[in-house]
Amino acid sequence: MTMVLALAWSQLRTYPARLIAIVAAVTLATGFLAATATFAATSSEGLRRTAAAPLTTSDIVLDADETITDPRWYEAAAAVPGIRSVDPQYARTVTVFGGSRRGAANVQSVAATPEVRWFALDRGAWPAGPGEVVADQRTLDDLGVDVGAELTFRQGAQAPVPVTVTGAADLGFRPLTGSDFRFYADPAFFAGDVPAAALSLVDDPSRLDEVLSGLRPVLGPGITAGSAASAADQAAARFAGGNGQLVVLMLAFATVALLAAVLVIANTFHVIVVQRVRQIALLRLVGGRRKQVNRVVLVEAAIAGVAGAVTGVPAGVGAGYLGADLLEINGGGLRVSLPMLFLCALVGVLATVLAAWLPARRATRIPPVRALQDAAEPPAGAVRGGPRLVVGVVVTAVGGALLAVAAAGASLPLAMAGGVLLSAGLLAALPRLIGLLLSPVARLLERFGVAAGLAGTSLSQNARRTASAAMAVVVGAALITALAVAATSGRATVYTDLEARYPVAAGLRTDGTAISGATVAALAEVDGLVASGTVGTVAARFPDGGQATPKLLAVPSAELAERVAPQVVDQPVVLLPAAYLAELGLADGAPITVTVGKRSLALTVRASRLADTTGQLLGVVGQRALGDGIVTTPTAVWGVAAAGFDRDRLAADVNAVAARDVQVQVGGGITEGGDIANVLAILLGLSVGMLAVTVVIALLGIANLLGLSVVERARELALLRALGTRRGRLRAMLAVEAVTITVLGTVAGVVVGVPVGLAGVAAAVGATADPVIRLPWGQLAVLVVAAVVTGVLASLLPARRAARVAPAEGLTR
Repeated sequence: MTMVLALAWSQLRTYPARLIAIVAAVTLATGFLAATATFAATSSEGLRRTAAAPLTTSDIVLDADETITDPRWYEAAAAVPGIRSVDPQYARTVTVFGGSRRGAANVQSVAATPEVRWFALDRGAWPAGPGEVVADQRTLDDLGVDVGAELTFRQGAQAPVPVTVTGAADLGFRPLTGSDFRFYADPAFFAGDVPAAALSLVDDPSRLDEVLSGLRPVLGPGITAGSAASAADQAAARFAGGNGQLVVLMLAFATVALLAAVLVIANTFHVIVVQRVRQIALLRLVGGRRKQVNRVVLVEAAIAGVAGAVTGVPAGVGAGYLGADLLEINGGGLRVSLPMLFLCALVGVLATVLAAWLPARRATRIPPVRALQDAAEPPAGAVRGGPRLVVGVVVTAVGGALLAVAAAGASLPLAMAGGVLLSAGLLAALPRLIGLLLSPVARLLERFGVAAGLAGTSLSQNARRTASAAMAVVVGAALITALAVAATSGRATVYTDLEARYPVAAGLRTDGTAISGATVAALAEVDGLVASGTVGTVAARFPDGGQATPKLLAVPSAELAERVAPQVVDQPVVLLPAAYLAELGLADGAPITVTVGKRSLALTVRASRLADTTGQLLGVVGQRALGDGIVTTPTAVWGVAAAGFDRDRLAADVNAVAARDVQVQVGGGITEGGDIANVLAILLGLSVGMLAVTVVIALLGIANLLGLSVVERARELALLRALGTRRGRLRAMLAVEAVTITVLGTVAGVVVGVPVGLAGVAAAVGATADPVIRLPWGQLAVLVVAAVVTGVLASLLPARRAARVAPAEGLTR
């Protein structure tokens, strides 16, 4: 074993450049794994802190269920011996108006007991009345205001109330409130509300169980009491898994990076073994056993793997923490799991050794007699079909069939199973298929000059090696393409479905009062709307016998009616939600009588998505159906947008109009689909990040392949120089080789990724919407350009080395 270590170490010291790409590939792969582990640990702790922070300063938590209606239910706890203080906890969701912005805000109560307040103010003062609040510093920054600002809050249909920001606090994390903005108010702000919980301090924390035992009989049914520490643990456990899906996605990327690294490592060791044929044969000639030769190669791989893991793990820790920081879920600070980091490093080393196993096995087959021969190792040779190709094609076909069935049946689990089978089959079949393509590619390249022809010949003669190098590109390109196609088609599917379900792209409505003419005019001037008009409402009674008085919507504008509800323009038709018709047992087209004031209107019902999405109850009719004796109040304005409109821009413009009128609420299609759009945006961002990692790994692998190939082909290059080939032509030849490898890999990845991405979209949303095929042509073009640029960059250093080969020096080798 000592001799094996000595031989392996001497090889590394003598030829360190051979293993640079291996170390770099392992660094990237283990770095990705370590980043995922660090992100998971850091974000989990951050989410735990976020969820449990309000509970960390109290001893007991009292919870009231929805049956409790007494706003002062918590006061009974104050009389229990051992209880020092009881602070009710209130929360409201309001719409905040500040500066030129508006949005949903979560308002929580500030405990009257200073010790129970879980954060400290950085500036200003605590709220002292119903008209004062403090805010998270991020909220103030997002609104563009500061301490002392006057804001307006509005809860549902209640009247707007003015509030003053008296203080600010930097919480260090973004609370999980589900709202855009966060405020904290005095309990007086919540007058009349029933608190859902209360926080309590005890005189002696060591007697907490005794106090709880005396407290529970006092509270009555519907109210529970428990330890605040236990409640904090439960809250943390609920939210600590909130980043699970993102961690799984990152693990998928890390697996792809590791697979690409394995391909690069295996290809590099194949070339190294070819270069050391005579050296290995000489070792066998002087008595070296096959096991010793095998161990020398594997030990070299292990040393390179350790070097890559040692550099990759620290880099991954930094990248993982940065990711949690960017998502603002690092409130608990950096958290790392040493066993997990060790496992990441171990996986990197084992992957390196595993990738070197086949080349090492090939090295053991070199006969000792090769040490006495001058002939070079023959090229890697053409790729034949063989059993592996047949098995790969069969498995690929089965995986593709499962994906097709999953897309047709909208089954995501089946799509995942099909994707796994498809990936396994492609890994087996694609190297063979790419190798079989190299001969026609070589003939095609011959038409583009001498340099391209020489490059094609070299690629064809080393088909196995070329196909293996291309596979590192295929893996990354396929994943990137699938993600980009899924995100783009998913967004198009969601938006097309929203446009069909929401004929009104944007709407502003009041709670029954006439809408401001200035608001109507401002909405009409919003870019992106092709038509807008006011909508009148009138109280009406439908034949459900209910006590509520719904509103019957009328469309006075003929232009607007023709766009969103043409069936009501000239007909006595009322558009009603399908769910309402089903509840009454009415068929589409059935007659219905609607009472408006003292008049009864005989109308025909039609199920309509417009009626489902008006934001008000219950129906939509035309002005002619109402007649001249019924007066409507213009309480809303609707806007219609062109197909394929920019939702983000329109939403921003409409919200800017709404920010100037506290009496209106925003509705329409722009208020829907935001969460899905955010998820799809994350997918697009991750695909770009994966593109960067794949480009780097592919660049290193191809550069190393060409660099080692230059050493291997020294005689060939020297002969070309002796025959008059210029240095520039040699550089061009290697550049064409590199670009051909990257373009082949990219095209194969795109061919694989497009149907996989489309099948994923169909499986995910096919049950709720008709999938829309929309390819990300811009991203695919960038992917191809990146492949060409990567190939050119990968060829620079090898081409420089090839150009330095002197004719005489090469011919004497």
